[in-house]
Amino acid sequence: MISFYKPNSKNSGTACSFSVNPKDQSIWSSLIKQSAWNEKTKTGSFLENKDNPLKSARIKYSLTEAAGILEAIDKNTEFSAYHSSDKQITKVKFAPYIKDDKQVGFSYSVNKENKENIENKQSYLIGFYFNEARLLKEFLEYSLKTVF
Repeated sequence: MISFYKPNSKNSGTACSFSVNPKDQSIWSSLIKQSAWNEKTKTGSFLENKDNPLKSARIKYSLTEAAGILEAIDKNTEFSAYHSSDKQITKVKFAPYIKDDKQVGFSYSVNKENKENIENKQSYLIGFYFNEARLLKEFLEYSLKTVF
């Protein structure tokens, strides 16, 4: 598993992890919204939202989708995915992260919508600097090799 934590003083940060399950040939991503900020220590916490379905998301990627994220990193392009179930729609985007007209890495966004209640929407966003995107790339390549 590889994890990235991006807390901030506005308490709007995101934590993200990727893991692999060789048994069902899948790669998972989990995202959690920040739950607290400690001004004294300048640290954030995500623990309280870990099991809250309104503040966390899990996405199961196929091997082809994981390869799509790798392709986006390698070619500096965008990867997107659309997952639909009986109850929800999940939209994923992994794309170059532009700040002040300069690319500083990649952004990863996930949007969940409840089909039964369209007002129940959740969005997650986390940025990966180039060195973090490199770590993610190495993990995804390792994950694909583990599955094979």
